[in-house]
Amino acid sequence: MHAFFLLVFLWIAPGVLAQPATDTVASSSLPALHFNGQLAAWSGVQAAAVPVWMAGGRFVPTLTGSSKPGGRAVWDMETSLNINGSLGWSRDSLASYTGRIKPYRIWIRYSTSRFELRAGLQKMNFGAAKMLRPLMWFDGMDIRDPLQLTDGVYGLLSRYYFAGNATLWAWALAGNHRPKGYEWVGTARLKPELGGRVQLPAGPGEVGISYHYREADPRNSLIAGAAQYTRSSLAENRMGFDGKWDVGVGLWVEGSLTALEKDRQLLLPTRTDMLNLGMDYTFPLGNGLGLTLEYFRYHAGDRFFTGGAGANVLASMASYPLSLIDNVSVMTFCIPSPGRTLWMNYLSWSRTYDQLSVYLIGFISPEDIALPVMALQRGSNGFAGKGIQLMLSYNF
Repeated sequence: MHAFFLLVFLWIAPGVLAQPATDTVASSSLPALHFNGQLAAWSGVQAAAVPVWMAGGRFVPTLTGSSKPGGRAVWDMETSLNINGSLGWSRDSLASYTGRIKPYRIWIRYSTSRFELRAGLQKMNFGAAKMLRPLMWFDGMDIRDPLQLTDGVYGLLSRYYFAGNATLWAWALAGNHRPKGYEWVGTARLKPELGGRVQLPAGPGEVGISYHYREADPRNSLIAGAAQYTRSSLAENRMGFDGKWDVGVGLWVEGSLTALEKDRQLLLPTRTDMLNLGMDYTFPLGNGLGLTLEYFRYHAGDRFFTGGAGANVLASMASYPLSLIDNVSVMTFCIPSPGRTLWMNYLSWSRTYDQLSVYLIGFISPEDIALPVMALQRGSNGFAGKGIQLMLSYNF
């Protein structure tokens, strides 16, 4: 709550201080607050020898505001909560339950026509890939989730927009000690993370180069046994590249290289490389059939590209609007391997009104998949096995 009141004060202060010293101030020049949010509920069943029924809900109340105290500069802010809970039961017994209230977004931003500076708990993502993203460094968005919700990171982000469509990013993060994105190892406490990115026009598209540095804490790992490790800080450098072009067909490439400091006691892989090649096109059939194809390669070991363990994923997504408010889509992920080829299939229908959206999702996937390329929502997998899920979402 202290962070909320501090944010509101920091947002209001520039507007108040910029007002003229008179008793008659136009109300239109004063800062304005707006309250909105999202309320969602879902229910479903996972078919198995003993079926598992699931139900849950989420409420994301959001307070936003903007102020233009003078000139062309704008101050705006957002603060919101993620209030969620779920139940899972099998026959007459309760199998699982969760409930949590946590901050979702708490940020304040100063912006002009060419520059912006945003501080607080915020969403940070970039890159060209759509389904399986090597540059998913700071978020955990799951393409299978129709609401596209993701946790944010605490930090300071600045962006400068040059004439000619080039953009320069710079960021400093702090207080994000849990693993995020594809990370297996969390970040050392009280150690800042620093990085930047440059985006440049390239013919009928653009290219980007990104860099990030942090100090990882191997004791804070998703792999069992790492808590016994004695060293609390290992340097990690991350490089990313991406490009996308529209040449009638949309084309993109995205990749990431991560180098973790080597240590003889460390049992985790110290080199990780990922690559995504993709394309999309809308066929002029009926209302327009959209097709997206991606190839994704994930590799981790003691050296880049060779040795260690890896996975190749072929992904496709087709979407077709049945009407102005109805849409159907199909997603398929194929992971070939010498002993067993894994298939994950999702069929969804959605109907969208002005404020209410309805989603019906059917899925057929392996129950035991544990690959990092699909671990976009850590802690549980509501799309494992065979099942169906109904979701309602109301935005106000």
